[in-house]
This record gives sequence, C-alpha cells and structure tokens, in this order.
Amino acid sequence: MLKSQDTWSRKFLRVLSLWVIKKPRLLVWPQLILFVIGIFYTINQLEFSTDRNDLVGSDKKYHQIFLNFREEFPQEDDLVVLVESGNLEKNRQFVERLGARLLNDPVHFTNVFWKGDLKSLGPKSLLFMDIQTLSSFRDSIRTYLPVLQFFSETESLNDLFKRVNRQFAAASAKEKEKEGKPGESLGGVFSDEEKEIGVNELLSALPSLHVILKLAIDSLERPGEPTAPPLSAFFPDESMDSGSGSDAGYITYDHGSLFLLTCQAASPEVISKSVERLRMWTRLTEQELPGVNVGITGEPVLEYEEMRQSQNDTTSASILALCLVMTIFLFGYHETRRPIKTTLCLAVGLAFTMAFTTLVIGRLNILTITFAPILIGLAIDFGVHLVSRYEEELISGASPEKAIQSALENTGQGILTGALTTAFAFLAMLLTDFRGIQEMGIITGGGMILCLVPMITLLPVWLIHGSRRALVPVELPSPHSNHNQNHIATLPLRTRLENKWLNSPRMTVGIIVLISILCIPSASKVTFDYNLLNMQSENLPAVNWEGRLIQSASKSVLYAAVMTDDLQSSRELEEKIKALDCVAKIDSMTSVLSDPNYPVTKDTQEKLDLAREIQIALSGLSFSIPSQEPISISELSRTLWSFQGYLGSAAERTSSSQVEMRYLSQTLAKLKRTVIDLRKQLFEKRLGASSADRVMAFQNRFLNEIRETFEALKRQDLSAPMVVKDLPDFLRSRFIGKTGKHLIYVYPKKNIWDRDNQEEFVQALRTIAPNVTGTPIQLYEYTTLLKTSYENAALYALAIIIVLAGIKFRKFTDIILCLTPTLFGFTWMLGLMGWLQIPFNPANIMTLPLVVGIGVTNAIHILGRYREDGSVELFSGSSGKAVLVSGLTTIAGFGSLMMAGHQGIASLGAMMSLGTLACMSAALVALPSILACMQPSKELATKTT
Repeated sequence: MLKSQDTWSRKFLRVLSLWVIKKPRLLVWPQLILFVIGIFYTINQLEFSTDRNDLVGSDKKYHQIFLNFREEFPQEDDLVVLVESGNLEKNRQFVERLGARLLNDPVHFTNVFWKGDLKSLGPKSLLFMDIQTLSSFRDSIRTYLPVLQFFSETESLNDLFKRVNRQFAAASAKEKEKEGKPGESLGGVFSDEEKEIGVNELLSALPSLHVILKLAIDSLERPGEPTAPPLSAFFPDESMDSGSGSDAGYITYDHGSLFLLTCQAASPEVISKSVERLRMWTRLTEQELPGVNVGITGEPVLEYEEMRQSQNDTTSASILALCLVMTIFLFGYHETRRPIKTTLCLAVGLAFTMAFTTLVIGRLNILTITFAPILIGLAIDFGVHLVSRYEEELISGASPEKAIQSALENTGQGILTGALTTAFAFLAMLLTDFRGIQEMGIITGGGMILCLVPMITLLPVWLIHGSRRALVPVELPSPHSNHNQNHIATLPLRTRLENKWLNSPRMTVGIIVLISILCIPSASKVTFDYNLLNMQSENLPAVNWEGRLIQSASKSVLYAAVMTDDLQSSRELEEKIKALDCVAKIDSMTSVLSDPNYPVTKDTQEKLDLAREIQIALSGLSFSIPSQEPISISELSRTLWSFQGYLGSAAERTSSSQVEMRYLSQTLAKLKRTVIDLRKQLFEKRLGASSADRVMAFQNRFLNEIRETFEALKRQDLSAPMVVKDLPDFLRSRFIGKTGKHLIYVYPKKNIWDRDNQEEFVQALRTIAPNVTGTPIQLYEYTTLLKTSYENAALYALAIIIVLAGIKFRKFTDIILCLTPTLFGFTWMLGLMGWLQIPFNPANIMTLPLVVGIGVTNAIHILGRYREDGSVELFSGSSGKAVLVSGLTTIAGFGSLMMAGHQGIASLGAMMSLGTLACMSAALVALPSILACMQPSKELATKTT
C-alpha cells in the first residue's frame, strides 16, 4: 500500500470519526431539530417566481430599458382569451358574457377589452374611427334612420312587436288600396303616418328583428346575464345568415371565427390567482354557451403554466428519483438497512438545502426548481462511496468503529474533494452575468455542501449504532492469480469485463481515442434551439393556443414597445416602423390624438366634420325609457303569434320565380321559424328564474344598451380634436405613460418564437429605435445571455476544478489524469447528440458545467484509491463498485426528469443521464487503462502473471 500523506482533510476526517464514535448525540440531535425547523420554514416562506425577467440582472442595458418601460407603464402583460366556433354570434355572446364577469371582478382584473364600444370610449368616441369607417357609419345612419326612429319609440318587447304588426297591417292595407280594393282594411284604423309606410321600409328592419328574436331565445335557453344586440345589428348591410349581421367592433381573426378578449391582472401579486380566476369564469361561461372552443394564452399564462408544469414535474421526478436511487442501492449491495439510512440522510440534506434556499434566495424560478432531482442524483454518491468502503473494511475483519474510521479517513477524502469539486462547479455559475444562473449556482453549490454534512456525520453514526451484524471476513484473491483462473466464471460480470480491458490496456486506450476522434464530426453538428415554446409541454393549452393565434392572425400576442417623448415623435417613428417588412401591425394613439401645439391636420378636421354630421343626423332621435311593467308571457305570445301570421302571409305574397323575391320569401320564412321557436321557449319549464324574469332581463339589457349608446353619440363633444385627457382611462394607461411618454406597440409579422425571425425583428427595430424593448427583445437577449453564461460557467468550473485537483494531488500528471475521462465522456456525449440530432436548449445547456464536475469527481475517487493502494483493478475493492453504483444513482436522479411533461426539463434529464453515463464509462474504462499503461512494465508483468 502506498503511504498516505497526513493532509488537512485527513486530519479533519480523523477528528470527525472520533466524534462519530464518542459523541454521536452531538451530531445527530441538532441536525434532526434543524431538519424539522427547516421544513416548516420552507413551507411558510418559500415563493415561486414565474417572471423570466427576474432571471436577468438589472445591470444589463437592455434590461434597464425594460425596467424603465415598466416604470413608465406599470400595467401587467395581457391575459388573452380566444373563442372559436363556426357560429359568429355564439363567439360574440361568449366574449360579451365573459367580459361582463371580468368587469365585475376588479380585485383580479383590469383593462378588460373585447370590442370598440362607442359608449365606453368617452365623449369623443367617434374620433377613434378612421375616415373611411366614419363615412360609412354616417351613410348607414342616414339610410337606416327610419329603423332607428322605430326602435327609439319602443318601451318593451311586446310594444316593439305590436308596432311591427301595425306596420305590417298598414303596409298591407296600402298595397291593397293600390290594387283597387279601397275600404277593405283602412277604414280610419290607421294614422296618416302609418299609411305612408311602405313594404321596403318595413323590410329594412327585419334583420334587426331577427337578431333580437335570436338573442331573446338565448336569454331563455341559457343562464347568466343576457347579451344585447351589437350596434351593427341596426345597420343590416348583410343578410341574416351571419347571425348578428357583423362582427364589427370586436377583436377578431380568421374571418371572424376567432374572437379575442384581453385583460390584465390587477397587480403583480395576483397574477397566479388571476389566471386561475380567468379559467374559472371561462368554464362558467362555457357551461352557458356549450360548443365553443375556448383557450387562454398570453405571456403571463405561458409563464404560469410553465412554472406549474415544472413544479408538478420536479415533484414527481424527486419522488421517482428517491425510489430509483434506493432501488439501485438495494440491488447493488443486497442489503436494506444501510441504503435506507443513506436515503434518510439525503432527505435531511435536501431539507437543509430547501431552508437555505428560502433564507438566502427566497424563491425558486423556472431554472432553479429542478435542483431537488439534481441533488438527489449527485449527493447520494457520498453515501454510496462511504458505505462501500465501510463494508469493505468490515469484510476485511475490522470492527464497526475501526471500519467507519478507516472509511472516513481514506474514502472520506475522495468524498470531500468530490463534493467540493462538484459544489465549486455549481458555484462557478456565480461568475456569469445571468441572475437566474447565479441563483442556480448558489442553491445547488450550497446544497452539495449541505447534503455532504449529514452524509459524513449522521450516516456514520447510524451505520455503527444501528445493526451490529458483522460481515464474514472474506479473502478477495486477485482475478489475475493462477488459483482464481479456475473460478473465473464465478466472478461478477463487472470484474470479468474489467479483466478484458486491463489485459490489453494499450489497445483499450487506442480504441477509446479512435471512438473519440470519430465522434468529433458528429459533435460539431450540435445546434442550439432558442425557441422557448419548444421547451414547454407539447400538450400545454396555452402553448397550443399561442400557435393557433400565430397561424390564424399572422401575428403573436407578444409585442415590442417603443416609447417616445411626444406625439410628433411617435408619428415620425411610426411611419418608419410601418415600412419594415417584419412588422405586421402597430397599435398607438397617433391617428387619434391631436397635438394642441400644432394646427389641426386635414384628416382630423375631416373626421370632426363627419362626426358632426352623424350627431346632426341623430339629433332628432329620442329614446324611450324601458317599461318596468311585469311582462305577461301570454300577451307577448299572442303578439308574436300575430307577427308570425303576418310573416307567413308576406312570405306567400313574395314567393316568385324571380331570384330576389324568392330570397325575400325564404328570409321571411326563416324569421317566422324563429318566432315559432321563441313562442315555444316562452312556455318551457325551466329551473331558476321564470321565463317572464328572463325575458324582462333581456328586454332591459337590449333597450337600455341601444338607448345609452345612441344618447352617448348624441352627446359627443366635437368642439375640438381629441387630446390625451380625452382618452378613457384604460386606453390612457395603455398608451400614455406616467410622465407623459407615448407608447407604440409593434407586432411581428412572423413567428416571433423562431430565432431567425426574432433576430430579424429585433435588429430591424433597433436600427430605427435603439431603445426598443418588450418581450421579443427580452426573449432574444435572455436566451443569448443564458447560452453564453452556461458556456462560460463550464469554463469557470473547469478552471476551478483544475485548481482543486492540483491542491488534492499536487502533480501535473494527476491533474491531466483527472480531466482525461471528462474529455472523453464529453466528446462521446456531443457525438451522440449530433448523431441523434438532439440540440442544446435553454434548459439542457445546464449540463455543460455539471458534466465537467461529475466527470472529474469520478476520476478523483479512482485516482485517489490508486494513489492509496497502487492497484488499477477497481472492482477488486470497493471503489469500482462505488463509482458504478453512484453513476447509476446519478443517472436515475437525472433520468427521473425524463418523465416530465415540460420538454425542457425532460431534455435536461436526458442530456444529464447521457453525459453521466459517458463520463462514468470513461472513468471506469479509460482511466484504469491509462494508469495501467503508465505503470512500469516490470510491475505490470508481475501483476498479470
């Protein structure tokens, strides 16, 4: 046996072993008390952060710009609800009902928006329209003014259809009079005004009546607050086939089949609750309007879903990792007590780490949340090596006390060095510029040290003070001895395999080098996937709906934000941005607002003139207050029955071979069927409110909505153009900052999650607006910085490990030997990645510093044992088995992450398992073979004869 140096680590471990033997209670009880306190402290204090912006340090210029933007515009990012079906009216009703619910929940939601409601846009709402739309609106009002006048005098649904019946009768009488049948129906029954009404004027109101009837049926069939007809229903430029007549004013995509509603969390503290509340309100609305496909997305939802998925995945992975690690331990050592004790010590270390994380960081984020499975896979190695050496000493005939003392003094040095090596590989992340990676380094690096403490204190105590069963001393002959050649078949498979590569070490090393060289071309093809959506669960609804929106709308819900000092600057910059090919849409107030310091523009004056013409056209309208008299279902049914008869008669009279008349006849027949359906619904038995109450609720909503809307248009303030103070609150907070800065929202034309599109969009905007910010810019810089930071962390880890290895072995050749297995393993891992076309991504790139630490730790244990006894035959003692079992437990710990639904976490588990397997194989095969080649030929010949 080689002479061991009496290093500081050996002295420390010798003293520790004496405490283990003589003062075990001082080591056990304080840790158990801290274990309990740590659990309660973590449960009550630890938080989870879903905001990726918390992962980036504030010292970065682009992030400072973003923080300034958040300071100027403190509102949260949009929560987006997408409503999809083939029925446009059902889509409209859904966003109306959901919007009403969200408006009534101000604790969780603010800035709820789903349509350009003229009533809610303030006293200058007409000026939000562009000139073409405003001109069309004016023409529609002039055309359908008789229809509006008709509805303005209505006090109830029964009154409405009575008036319709009288007009049908008057029109019928006038037609008969023209046919030369005087006196048949006039006879002084109708007023002169009613006698002047013609068929065309009456028919112009039918589409609006159809919408009203359909909504009345919906109010009876579906619970909840009824919806009013849209403003477009009273300007029926389209046929009744479209349901409401138009989706004008609503946020729609894909030809109206996709409706959008946006809102924001009321504060950063309630984002998670707001997402859940939004889901709750959406489910309730779905119960009222079944058959609608509804999804929720937006950046806060994506981040929340990602964190929730990660929490579930890592919790499941941690439990699975513990089970797998214990199972491997049990099969590896064919004993239950020691593996269970080791796992309990690991649990104590994890509790210490959780409390440490809560105290120092206070939160977990999307990167650091994976620390538990990582530590389970790595920290169990301490116990594996200690138990292996302890059992070896017991088999050699030592007492439990002597066995634990020898294990701590000898193998303990390798455990201590390996723990420090891996811990410093993690702590090297502190040298990066990425806050999230720095936090990962603190948690995992500190966790490695904290998990080491119970492994070298509690575990030794429990090993010698638990079962006193002694192992039978066994002489382990060398597998190369002549005596053992007759029993070679009885040796374990691992020992027989080791004989094969150690019998021809130079050939083994040559094969390993050749394999590594062959891996280089494949390794050079490994790419980096910057797309964060590709990291999330494939079945995550928010991800799928984001993709659906991009596909149907040719734009994302994500936007770039450009702040300007004043309106004129916004106008100038907006013109330049519009010219960019990568821009799909711009949202701003530049086309709406006027600068009081400049003359009124020609376009603004034209809009004012058109708005005044609309106001003049509506000036003669005076809407009645809805009647509050209780509704008589029987009376309403009789009125509708008369209306049904008039429709049938009119349909018969208009039936003709002419296309126009045939279409009119079909339209009248359709309206008649709707009347029949409503009359049936009036007498249906239903739970909850009666039919009369539901009809009354719809009547009030419908008549009040139309009255309030047109009264608001009549009261428009058109004395001057619109300025900032005229904007409604929800628009002013969105487009005008706290200090008066103006904001331009820029939406990308292409899929912004794709790296090439992202880079094109960001670089193009920066040429025009260097201080542009927003999520696309944050994502671009975030992924770039994360990739660079982990690459740098791997280099820093390598440098620190070289220093630690130098302190441990104090020989340049030993440092090279420690790094060689890692070099081989790393090359093999990259080669397999290139061959299997597996890219790095923002999650699995964490493997770079980790693989370096794990690979060198294996080499430290092997080289340390070689320096202790001079044998290259690892499996003739405990070291080879310990490295194998610890490697398998590490693979199990990381492999448990492969079951995650979050693709980023799953890829991290796969890459770490692959890297650990490659480094373990290189350590067990390459390093002993190299050591065998380095031994003097005489000594090697003696060993092999």
